[in-house]
Amino acid sequence: MSQYGVILERGASDWQIFQQEQGKARINLEGSYVSAHVLPKFPMTVETDEIEPESVRLRIVREDDGSIVKDWTEALLQGGGRWNISFSDVPAGGLYRIESCLKYEQWDCRRCTRGDMVHHVGVGDVFLIAGQSNAAGRSKMPTDDSPSMAVHVLRADGKWDMASHPLGETTNMLYVDHFENHNPGHSPWIHFAKILHRELAYPIGLIPSASGGTSLSWWASREEGNLLDCAVKLVRQGGSGIRAVLWSQGEADTGSEACTYEKRLEEFLVLARERFEQPGLPFLIVQTNRCLTGAGPAQDRGYGMVRQAQLSAMERMKRVWTIPSGDLPSSDGMHNSSLADMAIGERCAACALNMLYGKERAWRGPSPVEAWSEGRRVTILFRDAAHWLEMYGLEPGRLPIEVEDREGFPTLESYCTKMTEDGCLLELQFSREVRDGAKVHGAWRAYPGVVPSDGRGLFMYSFYGIAVSPAAEPWAGGKITADGGKAVVEPE
Repeated sequence: MSQYGVILERGASDWQIFQQEQGKARINLEGSYVSAHVLPKFPMTVETDEIEPESVRLRIVREDDGSIVKDWTEALLQGGGRWNISFSDVPAGGLYRIESCLKYEQWDCRRCTRGDMVHHVGVGDVFLIAGQSNAAGRSKMPTDDSPSMAVHVLRADGKWDMASHPLGETTNMLYVDHFENHNPGHSPWIHFAKILHRELAYPIGLIPSASGGTSLSWWASREEGNLLDCAVKLVRQGGSGIRAVLWSQGEADTGSEACTYEKRLEEFLVLARERFEQPGLPFLIVQTNRCLTGAGPAQDRGYGMVRQAQLSAMERMKRVWTIPSGDLPSSDGMHNSSLADMAIGERCAACALNMLYGKERAWRGPSPVEAWSEGRRVTILFRDAAHWLEMYGLEPGRLPIEVEDREGFPTLESYCTKMTEDGCLLELQFSREVRDGAKVHGAWRAYPGVVPSDGRGLFMYSFYGIAVSPAAEPWAGGKITADGGKAVVEPE
């Protein structure tokens, strides 16, 4: 017999993070027990063959100082040497240690047979990482982003561990459909999790499930893929629920299928919520990054449509929030650099702290509300452009905001910005009259150039195909302000 005492078989593992709900989690444990009398040389002062366990007991203590979180509690003994126990209302926090022992009626409380222990357990929030290569992480650039005892990861082999880069490595992976065809590198998510831990004071768990090069159809099981199925299995393997999904995908859909991406993305978000059985499951979407490889007119439009679809998802669906990334540097032709990853982690953390946890954080960058034309002039009203819209003194020809009508792209001759009670106005003056049916695009091309920001340093969203009204009517929806990163339309 290689083991005696209490054997903990299911319910918790080293480094596991349990998803908290309203500040608490339930931890269900089960296993077996073997009495010490199986060891003939075990030193006892009584006849060992007459001793039977009185109870299986478990407790939860803080790992840093051994203080009690849940005191010794008797498990329910079952037939065949089995037991189970449920610790309800384990408080968010950690790290914790789960201890177990066999208690005998003939012995005092100091003399109990050994039991298994589980180390580095936490109760906090768990985030699923999904999408393609920029979600998995590709940068090999050195960056100070060290591991933290408070950030854990469910590895591809189904075992919890302390999180470290690369998160997306696939050693001994459980689900081959999630196989990474490239060697992953740095990603945004450890930095994201460390910020959340600092603010929330409990540990964060990460479940990587991104796979490089995957189109949206590979994720939507109703189309042709099963990556969503794998993600659901991974979450179940993790032994707990998830707080939200960190989604970064879109580069693979910038071809001919880009025109349907908006509809397919919304269908996927609905499907994912169904599969996880969480109707209000939050999604934090990172707008598709800049691309330097093979850029041309067709690819520009594809990137514009995909980014607009990601922005529209936030406008059209509840508990979906989108993060701009078009301003960030690359590590190669199409992948974010490590410094870009750090910025994305910070932006996603600010969004999560504001929208998920109610903390005041500014996160939402400027985006267009409405556009209208009068002769050669087009005026765009931006929401969430606090203080001013910074154009960095760009010459008109370098401004990444363009108007397109049936005759093409009129040449921009000048522009100016002004703050009004309605919001921030950007006025564009063109070389000719703008025709009816015009559209305005911003930071939309595969490589968008210099992206404007506001007075807080929050960068403009990429947008595409915003209709330009022919009438020179100002915004009539009320005063627009930036409040905690959320666009608030106040009644007049």
